[in-house]
Amino acid sequence: MIPELQSLCGLLSCVTARSDQYTHIQIKESDPLARLRSVVLTAPSNGDWFAFAPDKGRGKGGQMSPLLAAGQGFDHHRACDAVIVTARGADLLVLYVDLKSGNPSGYAGQFKSTRQFLRYLMGLLDEFQGIRFNSLQERYIIFYGGRSPLLNKKPSVPKRGALADSRPDGAYKREVPNGAVIYLKEFLM
Repeated sequence: MIPELQSLCGLLSCVTARSDQYTHIQIKESDPLARLRSVVLTAPSNGDWFAFAPDKGRGKGGQMSPLLAAGQGFDHHRACDAVIVTARGADLLVLYVDLKSGNPSGYAGQFKSTRQFLRYLMGLLDEFQGIRFNSLQERYIIFYGGRSPLLNKKPSVPKRGALADSRPDGAYKREVPNGAVIYLKEFLM
C-alpha cells in the first residue's frame, strides 16, 4: 500500500480489510432482522486499497470518533455499512456501500455523514502531515434484497455512467442474494 494511503488508513480504528493482508472485503449488516446480512467483494491483493466499517465505529462512545456518537438525533450521526478507499497513484476512488433488506430508501443521510467524515480525515492528513491527494472520485452503492438467488437474469456488471453519476440521494442499486460474492473491480472502472 502506498504510504499516503497507509497514513489515511492509520487514522481509523475500524478498518476491516487492507490490500496487503486480504483478498476479500466482507460487508455485514448488524441488524438481526435484516434479510440481506452480508455481501463479499473479491478484491485484488496487489492493489492500493483498504475498507472500513463506519457503522461499527459508532455507538454510545463513538469508537471511531466522538463526532459520530449515536443517539443525538442529527443526520451527521449516521453511517453506511462500508467504505472502500482505493488509490490510483495520487488519486483516490472511494466507494460508499450500504446493505438494505427491502426496498432501498433512507440512505442519503448515511452516505452524506460518512462522506463528510472521510473528507474531515483527508483534511487532517493535509493540514498536519502534508499528505494530499490530487483528486477524489466518489461512488455510492446500495446492495439490496437478501432473497435466495433470482431466476430472472439481470446485467451483473454496472454501466460505467450509472456508477460515475451516483450521488448520496441517487445511489447505484443492485439486487443481490444474501451472502453474494461480487468482484470489487466491477465498481472501480
